[in-house]
Amino acid sequence: MSNISSVPNVMKIVAHVACSNGADVVFALDVSGSIGFDNFQVMTQFVAMVVGTLDIDSSTDGPTISRIGLVTFSDSAVLQFNLNRYTTKTALLQAVNVPYLTGSTNAEQSIRFSILISS
Repeated sequence: MSNISSVPNVMKIVAHVACSNGADVVFALDVSGSIGFDNFQVMTQFVAMVVGTLDIDSSTDGPTISRIGLVTFSDSAVLQFNLNRYTTKTALLQAVNVPYLTGSTNAEQSIRFSILISS
């Protein structure tokens, strides 16, 4: 994936479901060496674009509020922030700017970890 414009349909689907019902969404970003910095940038741009379409502001508290979590993984999974950490879109958009690391890819641990924090 080298261009963020290659994922607009996925973004539209996520945004439609979340805007209609609210959602708990945990993004898992691969920060291993095999991804490369350019593709990592595409992933973080995608997360920011999706977040930009969602109702995050907890001051409006209602059924359309979405909560976002973020896990990064390479050799191990790291919780960057949980679903309750950020309650404004501005703070959340700043938080998705996580550092790119390197290492091997441990996707299994990331999936297990993401499921655990969303429960």
